[in-house]
Amino acid sequence: MSDEQPVPSDRIIVDAMNFSHEPDANQQPEKMTEVVTDESESAPSVRPGSVRFLIGGMLFALMRPRVLLFLMLWSCVLPLIVAVPMFNQANRDLSMVQDLPGQSVLALPESAPAWMFREWQIQSGDSLASIAEVMPLLILLSSIIGLLFSAGWMSMATHYRDEHSLRAFFKGGGESFFPFLRTWLLALPMFAGVTYVFWGTPAEWVLEQLMPEGDANLAASETTGRAIDIARQLLYMLALLKIEIIIDLARASIVVGQRSSALLAVLRAIGFLFRRPFAIFVIVLLGFIIEGVLIFGAEALRSFFEWPLLAAVFLLPFVRHLMRGARHSAVATYYRAATGE
Repeated sequence: MSDEQPVPSDRIIVDAMNFSHEPDANQQPEKMTEVVTDESESAPSVRPGSVRFLIGGMLFALMRPRVLLFLMLWSCVLPLIVAVPMFNQANRDLSMVQDLPGQSVLALPESAPAWMFREWQIQSGDSLASIAEVMPLLILLSSIIGLLFSAGWMSMATHYRDEHSLRAFFKGGGESFFPFLRTWLLALPMFAGVTYVFWGTPAEWVLEQLMPEGDANLAASETTGRAIDIARQLLYMLALLKIEIIIDLARASIVVGQRSSALLAVLRAIGFLFRRPFAIFVIVLLGFIIEGVLIFGAEALRSFFEWPLLAAVFLLPFVRHLMRGARHSAVATYYRAATGE
């Protein structure tokens, strides 16, 4: 210890700044400049247009048939809790209908008159009402389990992109399920508040300023009343879409950054939406539009080929889960590309 010589303070400063007495070694600033220049030049290729993200999300979902098949089976099995007792009730009460000889009860929605269902509802008493009471619980369960599926799509698109198995899907979903559940709880009062603004006391006050007694039937013209009503509905749908986008961005922030705070994720999502409103609106809104077109197209295809109504039980869930997976994957990958995380 006594043989070691103390290092001069100026030598310590020079070494800490990574300078050397060799002239070729002191070129770090120029090297850093070259790296930054290369990254900025390649940025457009790393961040393609938002439409390409959505198309990529559709391809990403289609390349995972096992996940789509499981989600389709889930969508078919869950309603059976209500469908089976409802079918048994219909089979018992309507099987003796003489107007439909030789036809199955499954053909009733397409061939039976509407009065028959009203009469059946009246005569069934409380049996149909008790079956229908299960529906809210199923909707709640489907919404909560849907959080697991959303987290699975986003995680696979960002962290497990090379994986195709259900194991990776549920692993990614389980990692972010509880933060997603907190974003769901935060979204409920947001949706309720928007609904109150557009259909509660604030909306009634605005309508009273625009129309006599706030009634569209008492407007100066029928066209004016209809235009005001349509404008309110469109603004309401736009507000709901904006909340949906904020929640999706918050979930993308949680998954991409592997975070857990739902409140901070919502705040980050709001800031991100202000910075890039157009691109993210294109991804989400175009995703919903394509989903609607595919749903109507599937129904038109079924009608054209005269497939039974049962075919819709498989076609509609396939379209829904395909586009849901594409939308969530696109939002997550776009958020990661835009933020550089």
